[in-house]
Amino acid sequence: MDDCDDSKYPIGYKKPPRHTRFQPGLSGNAKGRPKGAKNFAAVIERELRTPIEVTENGERKRISKRQAIVKQTVNRAVAGDPKATSILLSEARFHESQNPPALAANAHVSQEDHSVMGNIVRRIGQLNQASPDPASSNALSESQFSSSHEPEEGGL
Repeated sequence: MDDCDDSKYPIGYKKPPRHTRFQPGLSGNAKGRPKGAKNFAAVIERELRTPIEVTENGERKRISKRQAIVKQTVNRAVAGDPKATSILLSEARFHESQNPPALAANAHVSQEDHSVMGNIVRRIGQLNQASPDPASSNALSESQFSSSHEPEEGGL
């Protein structure tokens, strides 16, 4: 629109007069956020890291506020407080889902375990080949049942 022709410009809701609008290149918040201003999460995190003195087993210790909250919640849950138990279990589930336990690097699977697992996989494959239609795959025939439960050579 032409800046000179203000007579045809409607002024109203979401249409301020042209002379009161922000000029190009100028901000409505010229100073912006002051340096060093923290957001809410940063303030909470800083407070939770603050150390406090507690007496535990007759001994004074310095621990963070976060540790004190966890200790109190765990102690209340152990004492039977259902709300504390619920909070503790939901936190435990959340952290376990975020960091699943790794399989032990030194976990040993014996040759016997490999043969048992191989037999199970083979039997499942045979059952799937023997009954391709889904209706008959749920029911085992008498011969399949008796042959699948017979011990094999070298088995248990």
